[in-house]
This record gives sequence, structure tokens and C-alpha cells, in this order.
Amino acid sequence: MRHRYAIAALLFLLCGVALAGPERVLPEGGGGAAIPGAPTGPAPDFTLPDLDGRPVTLGPFLGKKPVLLVFWATWCPECKAAIPEINAMATGPLAEKLRIFGIAFREPREKVARAVKSRGIRYPVLLDGKGKVARAYGVVGIPTYVLIGSDGVIVYKSHALPGDLSTRI
Repeated sequence: MRHRYAIAALLFLLCGVALAGPERVLPEGGGGAAIPGAPTGPAPDFTLPDLDGRPVTLGPFLGKKPVLLVFWATWCPECKAAIPEINAMATGPLAEKLRIFGIAFREPREKVARAVKSRGIRYPVLLDGKGKVARAYGVVGIPTYVLIGSDGVIVYKSHALPGDLSTRI
């Protein structure tokens, strides 16, 4: 009897994957689970405050070099685990070719500032206190990584960092 339930569950799962289609199961080029409804086309512009309260607008950074948006939260263990890799991108050889912005999702400035300091985050962090930018980018879970090409078009969106980032920029 247990085998019937296991087989039925497996068939249900396989049918769901088949109905979703390959574009919803893996993003172009692999690198993590695709996010259904991921925006394509031009990246939505936004202005958010940094940790010092100064407004930062995405627009002036577009068209110069690719931009990686890292939607994260202080409570997220996957976000914490990715910090060393993102720090390496922000300060290593890719730093000349890529602009990175961490976007703290719906958390108070003080809490984010403490996390940035204690975790040694070395890239700019912006505050999306009401989640408006996350909604504009269709963020449905944390972490979410959005890579915007140098032409201002979204080229990657996933819950995992792209494994082949240097080939995408």
C-alpha cells in the first residue's frame, strides 16, 4: 500500500514538472531554480536609501557595466552563507566589470547596519523598507539574485548565484 502512495506522489511530481516546461524548471544556462514570472526586458529603475540615508538611484549605473542586485534579509541563512562569495566579486577581479548592490528586504536600518558590520559585507547595501523594489522585480523568496546586463536588460534571476557569472558579464 505504501508503494502505491509513493508511486502516485512521484507521478504527480513528474507531471507537474512536465506541465511547467523546461523554462520554468531551469533558468537559461542553469545555475539554480528558475523563478516563475521572472521579469525580462529593461530593469525597473528605483531609488532607495543607503545605510546613511542617502538616496541611490539605479538608473545612472545602467549602461556602463552589469549590475547584480542581491535581495537578502538578516534572518536568511543562505544569504549569510553567500556573503564571502559576493564580497569576493565586489573586491576581486570582477569588481572592475560588475556593480553590486545588496537590497535589504523589509528590515529596519539599525538591524541591517548591525548585520553589515558584524558579517563584514563589503558592497553597498540599500534599504527596501516597504518591499516596493522587490515587488517591481518579482521577488518571491530570499535570497534572489538579479543580474542586469550592461544594456540595462535583465539577463538572470534566481535564488542561486549564477555559477558562470564571468561569462555573463
